[in-house]
Amino acid sequence: MKKNTLLLLIALLLSLSACTLDDKLNLCVTQEENIEKYINQKYPDATVYVTDTGISRIVMVDGKGAPAQKGDSIVFTYAGYTFSNGPSTLFASGRAKAKLGDKSLITGLDEGITGMLQEEEAYIAFSARYGFFDEAIAALP
Repeated sequence: MKKNTLLLLIALLLSLSACTLDDKLNLCVTQEENIEKYINQKYPDATVYVTDTGISRIVMVDGKGAPAQKGDSIVFTYAGYTFSNGPSTLFASGRAKAKLGDKSLITGLDEGITGMLQEEEAYIAFSARYGFFDEAIAALP
């Protein structure tokens, strides 16, 4: 299924390289709490889907058709931002093709896009745990 979406990737990507693994994971928990607070304050009336792992999809424009599933080929437009009390620095944007579930996308995107409908526009928000964790921020393929 081809899918056109506008995607604002809100990823909490802080410099974690000097921390222990436990410190990094604790920081991710804090980031996840901050994301939840931000969504509740900024989008109190929006439809929000949250995966079992805590990745949030805030629907801005409803889509149509069958939900995207693992194995589907998709095409989407994205803008990736770092997050600190809200979206801040744009670090990547463009249009991409991918296959859901084949590990070509970072986990936050893969899980966040799964379930989206064709032409749906949404913000997908997740902590560094499901993004680049402690890697430098780089443009997506």
